[in-house]
Amino acid sequence: MQRVHRERVDVVARFGRDGSVEPVVVMRKDGRAFHIDEVLSCTSFCPEHDGRRTMVFDVRLGGRVTQMFLEHRQGKDGSLDKAVWWVRAFDRTLKNPDAC
Repeated sequence: MQRVHRERVDVVARFGRDGSVEPVVVMRKDGRAFHIDEVLSCTSFCPEHDGRRTMVFDVRLGGRVTQMFLEHRQGKDGSLDKAVWWVRAFDRTLKNPDAC
């Protein structure tokens, strides 16, 4: 079995003169860094949901296709807006946690 969760990541991105955003390198919290070989597709920011708007990037990393997300969070109570990058991360779990 696998458990899926959001994992925040650091990203080096290229910002174009036309306002475009292109991720170049993604860095996991364990220190590993991966160069993005190709951005296959990108959505514009989706409509706001729960104070958040999200862009989805389909990217190729070392021959493997995955998704990265750029989430824009609206500031509440006068706080600053934030942009957060995240990926789906998978944890391995035991098939039967009682069996040891």
